[in-house]
Amino acid sequence: MKRILVASDGSKGGDRAVALAAGLAAAIGGELTIITVMDRAISDDLERFRRIEKIALDELLETEAKALLERARSIAAKNGVAKAKTLAEEGDAATAILAAAKAGKSDVVVVGKRGRGRLKGLLLGSTSQKLVSLANCSVVVVP
Repeated sequence: MKRILVASDGSKGGDRAVALAAGLAAAIGGELTIITVMDRAISDDLERFRRIEKIALDELLETEAKALLERARSIAAKNGVAKAKTLAEEGDAATAILAAAKAGKSDVVVVGKRGRGRLKGLLLGSTSQKLVSLANCSVVVVP
C-alpha cells in the first residue's frame, strides 16, 4: 500500500479523515493525495454572498476549493506529510472520488462519515456508502 487518496469537504469528519490518512501515509512512506469535490448547488448564504459581491459561481467554487485544500494540507503537515498532492473536482462526490482513485491507482481511499438523517441516507445513500460499495480498492470510513 503506497497511494492514499483522502477526500475532504471541510467538515470535522473530513478533517479527521485527512489526519488519519496523513498519519498512515507518514507511517508507511506513502503518497498522499487530497481531493475535494465541489457541488454547484451552493447554500442559500453563499448564493446571497455571490450575488451581493457579483462573483461568478465558478470563481466562488474555485476559491472555496482552494481554501478547503489548504486547510487539509495544513492538517496533513501536522500529521507528518509535508508534501501532498491536491485535486479539486466538481460534481457528484462519490463519482469524482472513484474516478480519482482509479486514475491515481490508489490503494486506499479514506473518507469521513458525514451524518445525514436516516431517511435521507436510505433514500439517497451517502458518499461513504457508495464508495464502500463501488470502489476497486480498500475504503476506510472515519467516524
